[in-house]
Amino acid sequence: MSSRNSSFDFSFTCGLLLRYKTYTLHPCISCIFIYMSVSQFHQIQKYIEKGDFKQVKYRLLKMDFHKIAEVLNNIQNQKRYLFSLLPPEIQSEVVLQLSDQSKSLIIPKLSVYETARFLHFNDDDDATDIIQYLPSAKRQKVLLKIKEPKRKKIEKLLTFGKETAGGLMDLDYIIVKDTFTFKDIAEKVQSHIDRGNKVPFIILTEEGGTVIGFIPHKNLIFNPPNTPARKIAQKLPLIKHTEDQEKIVHNIRHLKSDAVGVVDEKDSILGIIHLRDLLKIAQTEATEDVYKFAGVQNEETTTDPVFFKVSMRYKWLIINLATAFLASSVVALFEDTISQLALLAVFMPIVAGEGGNAATQALAVVVRGIAVNDIPWSEAKKIIFKESIAGLINGIIVGILAALVAIFFHATPMLGVVLGIAMIANLFIAGFFGALVPFVLKSMKIDPAVASTVFVTTATDIIGFFVFLGLGTILLL
Repeated sequence: MSSRNSSFDFSFTCGLLLRYKTYTLHPCISCIFIYMSVSQFHQIQKYIEKGDFKQVKYRLLKMDFHKIAEVLNNIQNQKRYLFSLLPPEIQSEVVLQLSDQSKSLIIPKLSVYETARFLHFNDDDDATDIIQYLPSAKRQKVLLKIKEPKRKKIEKLLTFGKETAGGLMDLDYIIVKDTFTFKDIAEKVQSHIDRGNKVPFIILTEEGGTVIGFIPHKNLIFNPPNTPARKIAQKLPLIKHTEDQEKIVHNIRHLKSDAVGVVDEKDSILGIIHLRDLLKIAQTEATEDVYKFAGVQNEETTTDPVFFKVSMRYKWLIINLATAFLASSVVALFEDTISQLALLAVFMPIVAGEGGNAATQALAVVVRGIAVNDIPWSEAKKIIFKESIAGLINGIIVGILAALVAIFFHATPMLGVVLGIAMIANLFIAGFFGALVPFVLKSMKIDPAVASTVFVTTATDIIGFFVFLGLGTILLL
């Protein structure tokens, strides 16, 4: 999945995880599992170094597919060969858990036969995503090796954009009319399965083709055979095939459905998107945005070579260095003040730290709002004003507390006044720039999630130091 200008709704990710009963383990148990995973990884690495691939295969096959994917993502060499040691049905599960970097290194190097063999076990939408890692010529050869019903579905899905509703949808569905009974539906489901397909999603339409809803499989079990289809149907939200996947994830949280129907310009049904597929996107987007906010590439892993890590990070560190020099130049203006009042140096990290934290809070709220379209551009001025006032009020609260602490420990009331005013000014600036900078960057077509932090913390450092040391010069000397 490619990187986009976005910040993801992390709270929604948690909601999806809970909905699918993906609970967090107790920390102690988690540590045990982490230790076991690291231990297994090092064992496999040792066997690779010895060239004992029989043991490597034995160890891999004892793991579940999530752990196998972890090994392949973190191992530096032999990725493709290790993947080739796995049976095709396991390959089909493991490949879905691999990072983009691992997929790019493994999939193009596989033989046409091996690729087609494990794609047989993948759902059509997943197979479509995987096959797009292949060069165009090889992709056609792989498609020719896949059985016709599946091949036609994949070819259809390839006509849609990878990150649109059309690219995400599943084609395993059947259409039944509202005049059908339970018995009619059961026969159509059985006929679909007999042709070698999965149990289908059941879409209910009127005679003219208008979608009414869908019929959950459980409703077929608990109703009499002569029950009309319309009576056991549930509402199915519909979206256009061109809809962007991030917008789908954002909007589906407002809908009480585990699936969404994908339609064309004439509102004819094209396919289905299941909530479980959106969960994968949610997890990937959340991970990408955490990396972005830290200025780290999402392709980077803990076991990457040192020089690779350096190449991924040094640009942001250079930018940070430049902005740090700006902040230090402000401090240099007040060198005489600091030499006469060394106590001011003690409180400078507090002013900078509080400003940085307040700025990050405002930044996180605004970046998220912009990314998921919660904040229209017409509301920008109002949002900046609100965040500035929130920063001012927080500054008054924190500033009073900081002033009281300074007076209590150093018995210098004027020092407390200087610190308090500087804190109020800095938190106001933090709220203002924390809200303003993401809008400015977005208007310049720069990703706010990537670049905002550098500029906002620079602003709070420069203005915070200037106000604090400037007041110190005026009031304490």
